[in-house]
Amino acid sequence: MSKCWQNSSLGKALLETEVGRCRELIPSQYYANALQVGMPRFSYLKDLEVRQRLIVDTGNLDSLPGLAPEYPYYRNHHYIVSDSSALPFPERSCGLVVLPHTLDFSDTPHEVLRQVTQILEPEGCLVIIGFNQFSLYGGARLFGRQQPWNGRFYRVGRVQDWISLLGYDLAGAGMVAYRPPLQSLKWRNRLEFLEKVGNRWWPGLGGVYVIVGRKREVAMTPRTIAQSTWRRLLPGIAQPASQQAARTALKLVVDKQG
Repeated sequence: MSKCWQNSSLGKALLETEVGRCRELIPSQYYANALQVGMPRFSYLKDLEVRQRLIVDTGNLDSLPGLAPEYPYYRNHHYIVSDSSALPFPERSCGLVVLPHTLDFSDTPHEVLRQVTQILEPEGCLVIIGFNQFSLYGGARLFGRQQPWNGRFYRVGRVQDWISLLGYDLAGAGMVAYRPPLQSLKWRNRLEFLEKVGNRWWPGLGGVYVIVGRKREVAMTPRTIAQSTWRRLLPGIAQPASQQAARTALKLVVDKQG
């Protein structure tokens, strides 16, 4: 795939498949505000029950003033240009945040997750789509230097650990793209059977993973062990507000009992 890989035949087919998988995994409910960070020319929010859809374009930060990029028309979609690690949204303002390959191409993935955690409301959903390190896509990365092969492909377990330690429960997960990343439509059609076979026999080796996490409400029990592990794995990230609130609530309970 080329630098504009999402516009290639393979890229478009892959993104369509990702959107379908997201639709299956995202909990069916009404979201007042939904945010997508990255991939501004392709909406992962268009078929969801959402009042307001916000899409952040992280690739036009160096655009000349007055030259607005041309975005596709989607009803009730609003576009913002911003850095993925400095999102201009209030805390607890979104019920759903989608990160389509955002971590793959971010120099500060931990900061992106910290920002998203602040923006999400309690019980809100975070959806992460990324390239799987252990897959045919991950193998192709060894031989390519253009997008998307120049991105960072993470292990699924590693990403799940990140969001778990930031206060999320796993609400759903799945994979797509078990076929080799071939541009030829003819060969992709011939190898279509690998999608069903792969999903059944080697479900952890799909080229793309989709992880859905639900942000926990305030925890009422201390998590000192988890906090120390979390700090070791994710250095430099501020402690989530939910953990501070948990300690305050616990202190009130102890004082009342004493």
